[in-house]
Amino acid sequence: MIALLFSLFIATMGLNYFKLTKTGNALFFVTLAMCIYWLKFHATTPLTIQL
Repeated sequence: MIALLFSLFIATMGLNYFKLTKTGNALFFVTLAMCIYWLKFHATTPLTIQL
């Protein structure tokens, strides 16, 4: 999942570099929403480690 997020951020930078700012900004906000979902999922998942 983290590799997907990094590749989407790289795609966003590439789109902005080639002056496709509307598409780049849209992809940025979609990727940002995915990051928030990923963080919430991992922050609220109980650990399976038996201490």
